Amino acid sequence: MSDKFTGKKITATVVGYGNRGQVYADYSLDCKEQLEIVAVVDPNPYKLSDAKLRYGLNDGQLFANLDDFISANVKCDIVINATMDELHYSTAMQILQAGYDMLMEKPIVNNEKELLEIQRKAEEKGCNVFVCHVLRYTPFYRNIKTLINNGEIGEIMTMEMNEHVSLPHYLTAFDRGKWNNEKVCGSGFLLAKCCHDLDLICWLNNATTPKSIASFGSRSRFIPKNMPKDATEFCHECPHVDTCEYSAKRHYLYFDAMPFLVWDKLNKPFDQITQEEKAEFLKTDNYGRCGYNAGGDIVDRQNLIISFENGSCVSFNLVGGATKPDRYIHIVGSLGEIEGKIESNKFVLTKYAYDAFFGESKEIDISQEVVNNAVYGGHSGGDFAIMRDLVAYYNGDRSSVSITKLSDSINGHLCIYAAERSRKTKTIVDLSDLK
Repeated sequence: MSDKFTGKKITATVVGYGNRGQVYADYSLDCKEQLEIVAVVDPNPYKLSDAKLRYGLNDGQLFANLDDFISANVKCDIVINATMDELHYSTAMQILQAGYDMLMEKPIVNNEKELLEIQRKAEEKGCNVFVCHVLRYTPFYRNIKTLINNGEIGEIMTMEMNEHVSLPHYLTAFDRGKWNNEKVCGSGFLLAKCCHDLDLICWLNNATTPKSIASFGSRSRFIPKNMPKDATEFCHECPHVDTCEYSAKRHYLYFDAMPFLVWDKLNKPFDQITQEEKAEFLKTDNYGRCGYNAGGDIVDRQNLIISFENGSCVSFNLVGGATKPDRYIHIVGSLGEIEGKIESNKFVLTKYAYDAFFGESKEIDISQEVVNNAVYGGHSGGDFAIMRDLVAYYNGDRSSVSITKLSDSINGHLCIYAAERSRKTKTIVDLSDLK
């Protein structure tokens, strides 16, 4: 689309008004001519009150549950399903049964049976389902995909990728937070955090399909036996509170890490919560518990290897609790290579050349393409770009390499299911066994 928007405004309903739902809906704040939020569904009265003011809604556009929204027959182009993982299947089936197109927060679901049922229901009802694999939409990966599609590096032979999840992020979301327990939230670490990465692997290499997987992983760092001597259940009374790298005081009172998760239960605007209120909250909430003993059971490191039908292979490494966030990619093709880190907003394209022994390289800087500010969220511009591409799609523009049918998001999830089965059974898993 051009800088000056001339298309039709798209209307959307948000189901699940948490951080991710708000991020996507906030596109409507600065791009009013492109997107309008016409309803919000959430059981929390404070959330509904906040949404009412934020998007200029009236009481008739606010719903405490999905049944009431569907009964009201609200007209909109798309429903943004940003509910928690364990609610994805039931809400998705209800939304699709009502005939709505859906933008669905990742992960879709945690098992192949429900995944394929959602796909079948979407096909039966003729509904579009787009998955919030926002990294696809970043300038970094979008440019890499375009080079691959244009044949710049030939046929993909191997791919190496990693994700290093920073210590504040791991502690807040996956150790103390609502994704710390696989049984409760319905997702393991690989599914909750890295369905982005497995989606990227299958999307970048979608000239073929994944065949088999082996995976290894464990929870070995964030466990009770590693607690320092004399450590206590809650950080505020622990003798190590001012020296421990996992200290809740350090992460949430000093650095204010991920406030949209930590202080969400207080039902107040974050900038109005006092230090005293925060300190008191941490005395009893799980966010104030010792990082070694916060009730989590998901792994804190995992590796996997994928073989594809055409002989290409991929290795992926996941680490929870690294010093800084980091995503790395190195693709070796038959005609060249691509290597880089998304955090730098740059990558290197190297192509074989007759008169250059190690080929010819050039750095591709995409930093000027990234739109990444408070209104548009983050993910290196992906949160903004997915909404921009979605609006373009509903205006007839099918040029985005990132928007694909739901079927192109299936393989990444199947790889995760297979990897978890491999890790738990210590076997190599064939993906054909899952379908």
